[in-house]
Amino acid sequence: MTRMHRAAVLAAALFVAPAYADEWKHEVAPYLWLSGMSGRSGVGNAVVDVDASFSDLFENIEASFMGMYRGTKGRYSIMLDAMYVGLGKTGTGPSGFVKGDLDIDQTTLEADFGYALTEQFHVFAGVRYLDLSLETSAVGPLGSRSSNAGKSWVDPVVGAHFTLPMSDQWSLNLRGDVAGFGVGSEMTWQGIATLRWQATERLGVLAAYRYMDSDYEDGDGTNKFVYDIALSGPAVGVVFTF
Repeated sequence: MTRMHRAAVLAAALFVAPAYADEWKHEVAPYLWLSGMSGRSGVGNAVVDVDASFSDLFENIEASFMGMYRGTKGRYSIMLDAMYVGLGKTGTGPSGFVKGDLDIDQTTLEADFGYALTEQFHVFAGVRYLDLSLETSAVGPLGSRSSNAGKSWVDPVVGAHFTLPMSDQWSLNLRGDVAGFGVGSEMTWQGIATLRWQATERLGVLAAYRYMDSDYEDGDGTNKFVYDIALSGPAVGVVFTF
């Protein structure tokens, strides 16, 4: 083997070794997303405009569960995110002539595979499954209307996140992703800024702000299903590392 060949093999080994030599590191993070809701959603003629902060929706939250898992080994990572939330809000239609109630039960499951280009910058790709149950009722000059519909779809997801160490215990993580591309939703994009305090080797605390904007339409006429909703607000959680 020539000197050049040995140098090439050594360089490849140094590049690949971190992905295989390290042990798996696992993180589990239950969290609470204190989200508000804005946009419009409904079926056919019973489409309701909604603009509500978390404080407006808090009394109408039926149930919620949110949790994240991330496993890393060398340059590679996998991430699973699960969220269920039931929200309800009274809103108005165009020009304020129609008043309606909107109830949404939303389940979101996401799985991503990531690769570290540098120690701080990671790219990832995956899939996001969204199951939506939507009930609307509207009252206006022409009478009352109601609808009950459910939809589910799968979006491809691509994105990146950047971690900025601030000290031994503090770090800032910025994540952005885009999904849909007409495969499931027309387009969904998300941005998350997370401040993390590592209290101990095994326990961390998270404070974040999360924004997720989804645009999905299906069908036409009286059967047209519309979900053009942005969820945004602060999130808090803990991280268990093992």
